[in-house]
Amino acid sequence: MKKLNNFLKYILILLLSSPLGVRGHIGSAGVVHEGKAGNYSVQVYVEPPDVIPGTAKVSVMVDGNDIKSVKMSPIYYWTGDEGSPRSDEGIMTEAGKYEGKIWLMENGAASVKVVIEGARGKGEVLIPIAALSTAQRQLPSSLGWILAGLALLLVGIMTTIIGASTGDSLLKVGEVENNSTKKRRLVGSTIGASFCGLLLFGGNMWWNAETANYQQNIYRPYTATSSVSLRDGQRVLNFKIDSASVNGRSLSFIIPDHGKLMHMFLVKEGSMEVFAHLHPSRKDTLTFEAPLPNMPAGKYLIFADVLRYHSLQNTITDTVEIPQTPKVNVMPTLTGDSDDTFVVTNALNKTTNSIVDESITICGSPGVKTKLQDGSSIVWEEKPNQKLMAGKVYNLKFSVLAPDGKPAELQTYLGMMGHAAVIKDDASVYIHLHPNGTYSSTAVQVLQKRIDETSNKRPNLNNAKKFRDSVDNILAKLQTMTEAERDRLLMGDMKHEVNGHHGGQVTFPYVFPKAGHYRVWLQVKREGKILTGVFDANVI
Repeated sequence: MKKLNNFLKYILILLLSSPLGVRGHIGSAGVVHEGKAGNYSVQVYVEPPDVIPGTAKVSVMVDGNDIKSVKMSPIYYWTGDEGSPRSDEGIMTEAGKYEGKIWLMENGAASVKVVIEGARGKGEVLIPIAALSTAQRQLPSSLGWILAGLALLLVGIMTTIIGASTGDSLLKVGEVENNSTKKRRLVGSTIGASFCGLLLFGGNMWWNAETANYQQNIYRPYTATSSVSLRDGQRVLNFKIDSASVNGRSLSFIIPDHGKLMHMFLVKEGSMEVFAHLHPSRKDTLTFEAPLPNMPAGKYLIFADVLRYHSLQNTITDTVEIPQTPKVNVMPTLTGDSDDTFVVTNALNKTTNSIVDESITICGSPGVKTKLQDGSSIVWEEKPNQKLMAGKVYNLKFSVLAPDGKPAELQTYLGMMGHAAVIKDDASVYIHLHPNGTYSSTAVQVLQKRIDETSNKRPNLNNAKKFRDSVDNILAKLQTMTEAERDRLLMGDMKHEVNGHHGGQVTFPYVFPKAGHYRVWLQVKREGKILTGVFDANVI
């Protein structure tokens, strides 16, 4: 038991030292990576299928003209590198761009490994993806009728052949057909028809079993029930994950990212004029709790991100009605997480705001400099009125300027240079972004460790309580650290400095999945204060 405890602590410390990319998403199936593969600068875009088995499309942009080959392959968590298929070579479609397709045959946590070989040596990058069936294809009625007609034709041919083989084929040359021949042909045809019927019945049973198995493996998200209670005059958000939605996916095996077990975003429904980034604490396996900041009352959308041990990211959604803060002369006894933030701005695509707040943050737009909460300003480095297109990879680049107009010196915030949340106005798209891409760097660590084991033996984590307690102990230890110590731990091997400075720019690679109105919240840290910039984007 002691060995298990030490092993879990080792793994958790490893995970905590690796910053996350994105812990979950809704409506954004594609995964984007921006970074280095050995000595090569690469941008990789993976479009996983929505049915498994299925093919994932992989697009690799790589710098330079000294590339010999770009290979890509799927690696499944449960089988490891040794049990995964061989790699396929990408085809160069234009200078510096390679495309290919890889088959994903198993449901679950997976990754795409891209291997680049050229004059600068060999470079590899591992990109976590979720190989999950989220849809079920319907057979076109026209194709169904064609297949039914072909089946009847084959049955008729088979019946005729068997009948002839037991009747007419037994006649000698010149012999005339008689009643015995007809009887044998009839018996043979009946046997043939019965055999074909059994084949059809067995095939139908097999098809129904496969359909049931597929439907059972279709991804079903966790669900939750949220409420707000009053405790000593303070509003407290209670977030309880529905046990019926767990379905064997124990939440005892969720792991921290950036030192937080859950990242929760609240956005005012409809107007999107209030945004909060909270980090609830775990009360039991299914229940989380967070004291609410002094945010306005109203109905809010909830997006809660958690990451399970084997690298699958999950976003749990709900809505909650937040009441007005009661007017009581009682000092709050609960304090939220030190990294909790909220901001009030103008409504989506509106120049005025319906909420009266002296600290309101004006929403910006591409190419227009807007003020932040500490007097500094931020610019989305895109041409004003630039039309953004759905399905295209963009580098969302933001520059932060100090109050004197010079580039600001940003600090790392939870181990990264910035965090961004992108939400579509109808809530059909949500994603949490970081500069390295739309995936989890912690998941990379988990998958890389799995690959390094060079074994296809399935990992066995059968002590849920020990795992959960180890996580809680690690989180408690983090709270005893200074902010600087904690930030250094969360950064791990990530290098954000250039010539000793962090600079005032941060970039997020992303693909808007469909046309519509989006709001982007960007969070950075300067002089110890978390700042939130807000931007509207129209995508065609």
